[in-house]
Amino acid sequence: MSTIESQTIRRRLPRWRDVSPLLRFDPPTLDRAARRLRKASTIEDLRLVARRRTPRSVFDYVDGAAEQEISIGRARSAFANIEFKPRVLRDVAEVSTSVTVLGADSALPMVLAPTGFTRMMHHEGELAVAAAAARAGIPYVLSTMGTTGLQDVRALAPESRQWFQLYLWKDRDASESMIERAMAADYEALVLTVDTPVAGARMRDVYNGLTIPPTLTLRTLAGMAVHPAWWLNVLSTEPLE
Repeated sequence: MSTIESQTIRRRLPRWRDVSPLLRFDPPTLDRAARRLRKASTIEDLRLVARRRTPRSVFDYVDGAAEQEISIGRARSAFANIEFKPRVLRDVAEVSTSVTVLGADSALPMVLAPTGFTRMMHHEGELAVAAAAARAGIPYVLSTMGTTGLQDVRALAPESRQWFQLYLWKDRDASESMIERAMAADYEALVLTVDTPVAGARMRDVYNGLTIPPTLTLRTLAGMAVHPAWWLNVLSTEPLE
């Protein structure tokens, strides 16, 4: 076999013009968050980054659900059952992902849903989410339980599509006040949450002793040693309310 190879394959020294197109050097960055996100290729990768970068009680607040978390398991299974069915031999020269949502254009058939206490997970909170939605050209829904004011989010991206989520509270005056504030801040839609008459029994939060804002206990003080950057951001920005 070696004799055949020596007769049929001619070897030469590598030439720079052949090697140079293969070289790739990413520009260095001092932004640690950017470096971490650059390595994340999937949603699960992002989840693992969050798990490493936040205290357990905070991560579990976002990652968990109520009771035995049966409903969230079913929701994930339903999402996993969605299949992409390609249509081959089609003209894709002009493809658009834009759709019309509530009478206005959206670059994607997607809306960033409301999440409570976003700044507990990351100090930039709702402002970062609203900015990302504006760059993507899709609507963003600010939660009633948000940690950034209606006007502050609107001021960040005045031309973006912003909606406001509202719980149906027993206190109708409080609800009307929130609606008036949203209208004054030029929010274009109201998203009503009607399936939460009472707060869910979130067992992870119970076991972790989660409080909002986080309180300083022996457990949380110990957590500072493991997640000093998270605690620094919490203590050096506006209080969570």
